[in-house]
Amino acid sequence: MNKKVHITIQAGEFSEQTVEMAETATYEDLLDKLDINQETVLVLNGGNAVPLDGIIGSDRITILKVVTGG
Repeated sequence: MNKKVHITIQAGEFSEQTVEMAETATYEDLLDKLDINQETVLVLNGGNAVPLDGIIGSDRITILKVVTGG
């Protein structure tokens, strides 16, 4: 069975999309499906960072692209 996950991606600008994921999918699976490098983002659920190997526990996720530099 699948569930719909609404995603907001913040990377200087906002984009939103909804994807279907398996009930047992992890945040890492979600990033793979979106073709996003997990080393360049933080995944937030309710404003709190989540471990990428955790099961997606919400239908609303924020992906925050991390910018580094000097």
